[in-house]
Amino acid sequence: MTSIREAQRGARRQGPGGEFSARRQATRERLMDAAVELFAERGVLAASVEEICERAGFTRGAFYSNFDSKDELCLDVLRRKGEQHLVALQQVVESMPGAGSGLSRAQVIRDAVGLFLQAQPKERTELIAMMELRLHALRTPELREGWLAVHANLCASIAGQLQMALDRVGGRIGMPMPQVIELLGAMYENTVSMSLLNGEDAPTGLTAQLVALLDGLIHD
Repeated sequence: MTSIREAQRGARRQGPGGEFSARRQATRERLMDAAVELFAERGVLAASVEEICERAGFTRGAFYSNFDSKDELCLDVLRRKGEQHLVALQQVVESMPGAGSGLSRAQVIRDAVGLFLQAQPKERTELIAMMELRLHALRTPELREGWLAVHANLCASIAGQLQMALDRVGGRIGMPMPQVIELLGAMYENTVSMSLLNGEDAPTGLTAQLVALLDGLIHD
């Protein structure tokens, strides 16, 4: 059941139709963008609400009319990133040719992975900020439950899209879909981390790594 506090927060943020106004949404986006920059530069704990507001060009009042706390902003940044992942995946699945296209399964998989990665951030800032948010959730018990809920919802949506993709290429995977998603995510994060540690401006080798993993997992 929605708490009174949550209901009040929703009423404060939403317009008559239940949606964020364009102006309010733009304010939220700028605050989240500023937070991502500061999280990457200094870490989540070191980035204060005041600094986030200053970077975004807003007052504390603007911040607290959109977010109850910095931790709530962190969760919304994670939700936004998850939605971007999901939209990119949906577009890829919709564009995938069917099993009768004449293309090999390996080629379809390679093309699909390439398209998905094209839609992912190449900027060092956002990549580091996402890592910082995970570390912050590990250090902050109050945030952990929300982080896990965001993660669970995203994984459930991704599982549905991956199953649709498997149906299109006429394949299956002999392990539970949640484990597949965690495995793909772990490879993605490790490859990105190693690219950053090696001083690369953008992750390299990611397409080959993911394609090789999927080739090994998918069978008739």
